[in-house]
Amino acid sequence: MSISWIPSNARVLELEDDIDGVFAVHDVSTRGGGRVVVFSGQFLRSPEMVYDEIATRFRARGYLALLRHEGGRDVLIAYPAPTMGAAGRPVVNLVLFLVTVVTTLMAGTFQALPPDLVGRFDLALIARHWTLGIPFAAALLGILGIHELGHYFVARHYGLDVSLPYFIPFPGNFFTGTLGAVIRIQSPFESRRALFDVGIAGPLAGLAVAIPVTVAGLATARMVPVSDGAMVFNEPLLFQWLAGLVLGPRPAGMDVLLNPLLMAGWLGFLITALNLVPVSQLDGGHISYALFGRYHRLVAWAVFLVAATVTLTQSPGYIVMLGLVFFMGIEHPPALNDLTPIGPARRVLGVLTLLLFLALVTVNPFG
Repeated sequence: MSISWIPSNARVLELEDDIDGVFAVHDVSTRGGGRVVVFSGQFLRSPEMVYDEIATRFRARGYLALLRHEGGRDVLIAYPAPTMGAAGRPVVNLVLFLVTVVTTLMAGTFQALPPDLVGRFDLALIARHWTLGIPFAAALLGILGIHELGHYFVARHYGLDVSLPYFIPFPGNFFTGTLGAVIRIQSPFESRRALFDVGIAGPLAGLAVAIPVTVAGLATARMVPVSDGAMVFNEPLLFQWLAGLVLGPRPAGMDVLLNPLLMAGWLGFLITALNLVPVSQLDGGHISYALFGRYHRLVAWAVFLVAATVTLTQSPGYIVMLGLVFFMGIEHPPALNDLTPIGPARRVLGVLTLLLFLALVTVNPFG
């Protein structure tokens, strides 16, 4: 057994002391101009136990511990911990939320105005009838908010540095009034289990609101004859199934007239579907990487190419999201402990959730 020669370095010797007893060192090297220390060898315990043993010690020295398999060997990497950004200011979250309340109220009011008033739309008209927008705004913000809070509370459970939700107002759009909501997670994910749990929490929490909202909207919906020239909102499979369950069989030539709650539920399904695309750092990307590890890149590239084909040939409205995913990076970065599996229960739940994407997505949302 031999260890490659590296310059005598007290920092490396301290790190070696930290891993003594849990990792047999066969080789030591450095990367990144000497800032990153790489120990190759063999784990003396399970990867999960090794990580639990050394992560705190490394963190006290200003390093993150990364567990990998490279070239048929176990690899333990000491990576300099990134500097965390300044803590967010909750007042920003509050202001953005209040502005989004206003813009979604405007959108909901516009949708609910009687047909004889829509042609005379102006801000004064919206102000007089703003209460008509409350059902849509409350339902949509509820779906978005619960989705992001699902991520937030699970991230806090894992000790991650996570922000409160940032709502994104969109005053120029009278169908939604918002571009959604996001949270910022500045900490790296320590395990694939944490990655999985944080990723899946948002879509499932959002759907727990979107499905009852849709059912409530269907309960008060009415059928109308399909009219030429009318804007059509194509329905995902789950929406169609719920409509059949609540309204019964749909007569030929008839369609469901969207009311404010149905519009919010339809948007909730669409937003959840987009988040579940298994690419990049979307929720579906988190789930997919947690399931498949390094093989996720095959899934991500295959899905991205299919999505690009659909966008260019069927639904150009997806082009903005496609571009964002491309610039974020199609592949998902690994967790710090990339070796501990997520377990059979999470694996089954993850596969079912990714299949749920097929019941929520529409190739072309607007017919």
